[in-house]
Amino acid sequence: MNDLLSRSFSGGRTGDIEMGNAASDSGSGENLDKFFQSVNAIKEQLKALDQLNTRLQSSNEESKTLHKANAIKTLRTKMDNDVALSLKKAKLIKTTLESIDRSNAANLSLPNCG
Repeated sequence: MNDLLSRSFSGGRTGDIEMGNAASDSGSGENLDKFFQSVNAIKEQLKALDQLNTRLQSSNEESKTLHKANAIKTLRTKMDNDVALSLKKAKLIKTTLESIDRSNAANLSLPNCG
């Protein structure tokens, strides 16, 4: 029954829009694949950044209970390294988002792209 209805509403076109098999030009699909790959890479970087944030929070709580100077120095070094790594990841995420923004603006200037 669903198959009969889908054929009648498709107007003779082959392909399923919901499954991504539309009979439109395939060039836009490649651009979307690149976009989704970039988004997935950003999501992974954000997860790593969140893990660094969690480590920094636990290190902060640990620093409240330390009393020996040597242990405090090692913890401070660890925290400084985590902060530096967090800043690098944040800058990388920012530049990736800016490049996605630029490519979006470039794609909007193409014909038949609204």
